[in-house]
Amino acid sequence: MKILKYILTAMAVCLFGADSYANNDDYDVYLLIGQSNMAGRGAFEPEDTINTIDGVWLLNQDGIPEEARPPFNKYSSIRKDLRLQGYSLADNFSRLMHSRTGRKILLVVNAKGGSSIKSWQPGQKDSYLNEAVRRARQAMRLGRLKGILWHQGETDVQKKTPDYVDRFRNMITALRDSIGQGNIPVVIGQLGQWEWAPEEEIRSFNDSVVPAICDEVENCSYVTSDGLGRLFKDKPQDPHLSRKAQIELGRRYADAMIPLVESAYITSFRDGKRSAISFTFDDGDLDHYLLAAPELEKRGFRGTFWIIGKKIDEGDAVRPRMSWRQLKEMSERGHEISNHSWSHGKLVLMSPEEARRNIEMNDSAIARNVGKKPVTFCYPFNATRPWLIDIAEEGRVGTRMHQTGIGQQNHKSTPEKIKKWVDGVISDGMWGVTMMHGITTGYDKWHTPQDLWDMFDYVKSHEDEIWVATFRECAAYRKIRDNTTVSVKPTDYGFDIMTEMNLDPTLFTEPVTICLKGDWKGKKVKARQGGKKIKPINTGDSLLLTILPSGAPIRCHID
Repeated sequence: MKILKYILTAMAVCLFGADSYANNDDYDVYLLIGQSNMAGRGAFEPEDTINTIDGVWLLNQDGIPEEARPPFNKYSSIRKDLRLQGYSLADNFSRLMHSRTGRKILLVVNAKGGSSIKSWQPGQKDSYLNEAVRRARQAMRLGRLKGILWHQGETDVQKKTPDYVDRFRNMITALRDSIGQGNIPVVIGQLGQWEWAPEEEIRSFNDSVVPAICDEVENCSYVTSDGLGRLFKDKPQDPHLSRKAQIELGRRYADAMIPLVESAYITSFRDGKRSAISFTFDDGDLDHYLLAAPELEKRGFRGTFWIIGKKIDEGDAVRPRMSWRQLKEMSERGHEISNHSWSHGKLVLMSPEEARRNIEMNDSAIARNVGKKPVTFCYPFNATRPWLIDIAEEGRVGTRMHQTGIGQQNHKSTPEKIKKWVDGVISDGMWGVTMMHGITTGYDKWHTPQDLWDMFDYVKSHEDEIWVATFRECAAYRKIRDNTTVSVKPTDYGFDIMTEMNLDPTLFTEPVTICLKGDWKGKKVKARQGGKKIKPINTGDSLLLTILPSGAPIRCHID
């Protein structure tokens, strides 16, 4: 029946032309356009081009949806050689949009490597915009166009295009008008931050041009490129993003798109805060018990301490470590004590069986001595492989996949650098994860520990914008957000909110915050989940409720 439906759809395209749209919501359609980083140049893992993605379809060259698998730009009508099309942000973006909404996602990917903003301008016979419009219209017969993703600009930075903002506004206005949706959401991305062009020119585009676009274009948001890595470590002049960077970029596009297209959704962080920070400490140094934990507690914070079981058992005369008694005490005070492997050996060089045994030994030691089995993991040397990630993430809410080194002996942290990092976490709306080691002794120790305590104070002063939580809390929150749908049902007394979480409810118990957009000015809402009263936060244009994702429906009464 599906095949017959697609055949009839293709026939309708031929018979009725470009302006005939089906009136259905079979798919949420997203149009992805731009140049090579939107097309994707990331390297593939073997499974990438074999397995299709649940709940995601790709519009092919005949205007028919097919189950999606990379490369996503293979059906672009303007692309370069097929062999150049690599892993792209479309993969993780589409996965997250499906898992967060529960709806079928149809992607129209029509990017062209090396294209300039000039080549996308309206009014030209050979403009790439014409093909974007044509293919978007094809998809709109099958579903509702929800948003546009744009990632482009490397060519224009290199050409020093002076009027990029005006050209973009002209392009997106013409695109919106041509598809009959003058306010369709659009998300754009910053460019890679390395030496493929002069630093000041990249920074000017990212920090001035991109925000200026969203100031001038309605219903527009942008995503940061901070921390995204390049494809070739030995070719800094190449502007292409790595596979890992494309995965993270896809997440950032999804995070930015959800508030633009959904009226009910789980916020990025608890209580709708703009950003989050997890203070994490590696290796189990004694100073973490004597100094770091007490200083965190003075400010109401709790940290995550990754420990090496063998070092706790055997001790270290050169670099004193905490004892099991001290770790248990810290856990009882609310800190997270978690797994950094039993021996801190290079797990990536071990056999899968050896690596698993090393991890499980530490799980057992922590559970036995601290009283809680770890549900997170920190990779020794930050070294990962896909097979190791699969092992480490079994039965956990998350593993540390990104971090920022904070310390003075090795990372040369200064008060100015620290403040800049915190400000960046806030402005970019990110989850910042610190990696800290020694305080007064050991690797990356602090010459002036007061600089670290001052960092805690600076974060505390921005608590209205930063959710400070353990790694476990933030990782669980993010996983729940990525795997939970939210729906709202009107009732006689107001409305009910239902959530459906596709995760183990015994492992993922972290409360999450739901945002309901709308006109809430002057309205009083009372809410309960099961027998528990929930206190909504009314901001006027949104209602925030912190709930248990696997719990009973939330009943909301409007006075």
